[in-house]
Amino acid sequence: MVPIQEQGEKSGIGYSYEQFLKRFIEICEKHLSDNRAKSFAFIFYEFHNQQIRDIFKNRGGFARLDRLSGKDLSVFYIDSENKRLVEEFNQIFLGAFEIQDKTTLPCVVFFKMEDSDVEDVQIVELSEPDRMFAFEELFSSIEDYLKDSQKIITPKRNILPELVKKAKKIGVEQLMKVIIQQGLKKALDID
Repeated sequence: MVPIQEQGEKSGIGYSYEQFLKRFIEICEKHLSDNRAKSFAFIFYEFHNQQIRDIFKNRGGFARLDRLSGKDLSVFYIDSENKRLVEEFNQIFLGAFEIQDKTTLPCVVFFKMEDSDVEDVQIVELSEPDRMFAFEELFSSIEDYLKDSQKIITPKRNILPELVKKAKKIGVEQLMKVIIQQGLKKALDID
């Protein structure tokens, strides 16, 4: 769980609102490169959605969601008592995803980043008005997304560029040894 806060940087997790707006793609790419996430989500809500705001304020609920998302998913949400800021945040990011007319709030928007582009956008609308059940609805939405995303087989990466980089550092004999080892691993389906 990654809060986006109105004030400047605080110690701990999260980003300031202005910093996040300026560096959104860079932040996502950093989470990917640091193995903090494999995909991302935004929780969008209207300011008067008290049940959603209560979930963010509840330490136990926040901790459960944070543990659930782990290193597979960075979940961003606006953490502000300023109605105008929440509305502005929704307008900017729902517009950026081009889904402002395709969903109702509250909702969770899941996505992946590939070469600075947003891909595989999935929207889950949250409809539970009861505070107690709203948390479970949000939790199970994230849990279901994570289960589904684990079923997707990631394509094998192309190791040739890595071998070329290694070739610059080692001699031809060593390169042949590396190629043979990689061929054996592939033949035996070992990573």
